[in-house]
Amino acid sequence: MVACRGLVVAALPAVEGGLTGELKLFPQLPDFALPWKITLKPAADGGQAFALVVDAAGTRLQVEGQVDLATGDGSWKIEEAQVDVAAWFAACAPKFAPALAGAVAQGTVTLTGTGTLKKGQPAGRIKIEWHDGSLRQEAQGWALDRLALQGEFAVDGPAMSLVSTNPLEVTIGLVTSSRFGARNVSINALLNERRALLVTAARVEIAGGEVTVEPCEIPLSPLVVNANLQVSRVGLQDIVFLVPTAGLAEARGRIDGVVQVKWSGEAGFQLGLGHLALRADEPTVVRLTAAPGILTGHVPQYIDLLPSWLGPLARWVRPENPAYGNMRSIELGQSELQVKTLEVQLTPEGDDRGRSATVRLVAQPTQPGSTVKEVTFDVNVAGPIAAVVKLGLERGFTLDAH
Repeated sequence: MVACRGLVVAALPAVEGGLTGELKLFPQLPDFALPWKITLKPAADGGQAFALVVDAAGTRLQVEGQVDLATGDGSWKIEEAQVDVAAWFAACAPKFAPALAGAVAQGTVTLTGTGTLKKGQPAGRIKIEWHDGSLRQEAQGWALDRLALQGEFAVDGPAMSLVSTNPLEVTIGLVTSSRFGARNVSINALLNERRALLVTAARVEIAGGEVTVEPCEIPLSPLVVNANLQVSRVGLQDIVFLVPTAGLAEARGRIDGVVQVKWSGEAGFQLGLGHLALRADEPTVVRLTAAPGILTGHVPQYIDLLPSWLGPLARWVRPENPAYGNMRSIELGQSELQVKTLEVQLTPEGDDRGRSATVRLVAQPTQPGSTVKEVTFDVNVAGPIAAVVKLGLERGFTLDAH
C-alpha cells in the first residue's frame, strides 16, 4: 500500500506477459529498426521483474532487472550485449560518414553494465569494448588493422546520455595506404556532458618518427577538429610520397615542428599556424623531380666576352658558363643536394606581408668539383595554404653560383 496526501492507494500489481516493438535509433535511417521483446513476471519481493531482448541486425542484447511499481525505483543489469560492427557500419556509414561509403569494418563490440532506476529513470555505468577490429577501404587502398577501443561511461536520464568515468582508449596497430604507413596509434580521451571529446593524449609513429597531439577538445555534434600536432623526427623520404607534386623525387632526413590542423564538415581539412625545420643531428639530402629550365632558364649557357656587334668573332670566343652544366644536372634530378636549411612557416591568416606560407630551402650539390656552391629556393605563398604542401619548387627562387 502507498500513502499519498492522506489517501491510501493500492500499489499496482506485478504482471506476467510480454510486449514487442521496434526501436528506431536514427530518424535518418527509417529502415534500420531493431525488434525488441520485453518479458514481464512478478519478482520474488513483490516487485515487477523484466527482461528486454534485442536479437537482430547484428545486435544481441539482453537486459534484466526489476522495479517497484509504486515508486518506480529498481535496478538493471546488462546480461549480454554484442554488436556486429560490420552490420552497423554498413548501415550507418553511407548516411553519417559519406566519405567512408564502401569501407568495411570488422569486429564485435561488447557492453557490460549495471545500474539503478529512480522514479523510472535509468542511471548507472556501462563499459564498451572493441577488440581485434579493422576498418578498410579496398577501392581507396587504405586500412586500419588491430583496432581496439575501451571506455567506461556513466549513464543518466531518459536519453541515456553518456559521460566518461574512465578515459576512452583507442589504439590502432597498423595504418596502411597507397602513399604512407603508420603504426601504434593511441588516443586517450574523455567524453563530457557537452558531447565533446577531451583528448588528453594522442600519438602515432610515422615515417620513422612520432607525431603527438596537444590536449584539445573535439565537439562531436557537429564534429569539429582543431588541434596542434607536435612533429618529431618524421622522415622526409615518406613525406615525398605523401605529396607527389612537391617537386622532390627523393629526400632523406628528418624534420621537427608544430602544425595546427583543422577539420569540419563544412570547410573540410585545413592547415593552421605552423613551423617545420630540419633536425641537425642527421644529414638531409634531396633530389629534384626533373624540371628542365627551372634553373637554366634564368642563366645564360654562354658568357659573352665580346660585344655582339663583332658577329661570328663574338660567338667563337664566348666560353660556356661553368655553372650551367651543374645547374642542368640539378634541375634534371641527376645530382643530389645536401640541404643546409629547410624552414616552413605557415600563417593562414597572413603575416605582416600578407603571406599565408613561406618556405626557404638552402642546399649545396654533393657532386665533387661542382661550380654551383649553393642553391636557395625562396617560396612565398599568398592565398590557399594548400599550395605550400607542394613546397612550390616550381615557383620563385633565387640562385647563388660561385
